[in-house]
Amino acid sequence: MKNFLKPVGGMIALTLSLHVSPSTALANNQGFRPGLKEMTQEEQQKLQRRKIKKVRPNHLGLERVNKERTRRGQAPVQIDTTKPEVEVEDSLQAPSSSQTAESAAMATLGSAPAQVDNSALPSFPPIVSQGTLGSCVAFATTYYLMSHEVCLTLGCNNKTSAARIYSPKWTYNMINGGVDNGSSLSDAFAVMEKHGAATSAEFPYDSDYRAWSMNSDHWKRAINSRMKPFSYSRINTDADMANVKQILANGHVVSFGTYINSWVYRTVQANPQAASNPFVGQAIATHINGTVSGHAMVIVGYDDTIWTDINGNGAVEASEVGAFKIANSFGASWKNQGYAWASYDAFRATSTVPNFAPAGRIQLTQSGMVFYSTYTSYAPRLLAEVKMSHAMRTQMSLQFGSSANTSSSPSATWSPFAFANRGGNYAFDGTTAEKLGSFYFDISSLAASDINTQKFYLTMKDSTAGSALTTSAFNIVNPSVGNTLLSAANVPLTVDGNSSMLVAGTTPAPTPTPTPTPTPTPVVDTIAPSAPTGLTLSLTTFNRNRTARFNLGWTASTDNVKVVKYFIYRNGVKITETTSLSYGDSNIKKNVYYNYQFTAVDAAGNQSAKSGTIVALWR
Repeated sequence: MKNFLKPVGGMIALTLSLHVSPSTALANNQGFRPGLKEMTQEEQQKLQRRKIKKVRPNHLGLERVNKERTRRGQAPVQIDTTKPEVEVEDSLQAPSSSQTAESAAMATLGSAPAQVDNSALPSFPPIVSQGTLGSCVAFATTYYLMSHEVCLTLGCNNKTSAARIYSPKWTYNMINGGVDNGSSLSDAFAVMEKHGAATSAEFPYDSDYRAWSMNSDHWKRAINSRMKPFSYSRINTDADMANVKQILANGHVVSFGTYINSWVYRTVQANPQAASNPFVGQAIATHINGTVSGHAMVIVGYDDTIWTDINGNGAVEASEVGAFKIANSFGASWKNQGYAWASYDAFRATSTVPNFAPAGRIQLTQSGMVFYSTYTSYAPRLLAEVKMSHAMRTQMSLQFGSSANTSSSPSATWSPFAFANRGGNYAFDGTTAEKLGSFYFDISSLAASDINTQKFYLTMKDSTAGSALTTSAFNIVNPSVGNTLLSAANVPLTVDGNSSMLVAGTTPAPTPTPTPTPTPTPVVDTIAPSAPTGLTLSLTTFNRNRTARFNLGWTASTDNVKVVKYFIYRNGVKITETTSLSYGDSNIKKNVYYNYQFTAVDAAGNQSAKSGTIVALWR
């Protein structure tokens, strides 16, 4: 039997092979193949990183709470719905402090609504069948949860249009390793978080579980549907269930893992304490009795009044009342038109129903957790386009990086999920022949405010020689207009059993070395001053004419710069120098002839010609 989702125009058409399921047990889901892999320790660590600490009502949650309060005769309340509705504690970060004042305000809300059914919202897609493939994880996460959360945010209607219903084939084919042997929840959430998803209209679900989409536009458009990082909540105590119920009251749905072929069913019974019993006769799981067939499903709602006589004593026990509504991917012929109820008690680690201890009973959820992821309208800032070919997806991995354009190695990196040694020994189209594909990646986290100051890197690795990875283009693209901003040179580039790097960017022009201001060539003064003129001489005697002095004088010389001193010569010999225009010579004797000459000297040491001669005699 093959039951597949088939988009037709803007509507959803279901091709289903109907069958009648037993109402009391489902020991073997013939025609369906659950495909949730048992969690490894590594996956447990991934799934338990982000724990939901507090859930606040959003607008829808507050509306539903106040509707419930009105039903109970209580006054409506108001709280701040602008805060994040879910507070998460990340195990890799320091715990946040509690908000006592807010907690007190939250306490005034009272109980959550008694009934919530998000499958009735326009955003929740129709029940469909996964057929014979082990693709339940992709249906629980991508088809149901992602389609619902995107349309819950955007206000679209998944019941009348397939435009925002996302392809389980997109996700399953990326996380199954090229083998139809199931997959894990953490891998599915990683695809939704890092790549988004193509719609079912773009990449329809069918029996081909190996091919990836070869349409580059699918990869580009998928980025706009990238989901927020997933988080988890325990669901095996009443306090945990209250947390999950508030998430559901806010309009969201949650994914979880279970062992579907170990479910034990009864039917919903008329609860004499309830105002109405619209679900009497529907299938409800009371517990599971083993770990047969791991399977992923979605909780879409709850009802606090549903009852089934779990212990068979005919009395309504408080612990028998209440159930979550589960959406499955086994088609609309399964259980309650594709849905089933599961009692609150089935989720508890230990049953609290009196006198009920069935052999082999375990809690209904695999690992006792449910997983939550939401969508916020998103537009990437920067894309990387990579064109490449390879025959072995399992051998190749990519990593993107960025740095300032003055550097030569990445300072920040981002790795895609799908291109990380996944996909098995197949080419991109699921065949064994090398195939060229063009893919887009969201590298917004690597973008600076001005990408013109950046370089971008693509590191390509091929793990095994003999089947090469060839990259023919690496472009940085502006998603708002689609134009290429930067491109790598040196393409095509091939790696085979090794790794290499492509760089897209421009090396900044070197800062010009400032031209040194030349030291001016000193002007050499070679011009001598003019010779002194205007020579004068007079005699002064002392001590009754026993000593005398010749008083010498001259007129200042001229120079092209400056005269700094004068030399005085007596009888052809320099006797002194002075900066003044006069000199007294006392070293004279009677009846001896003396002749005097003068020169002017400038700062450069240039000396003028000698002046005329003055001859003097003392008698």
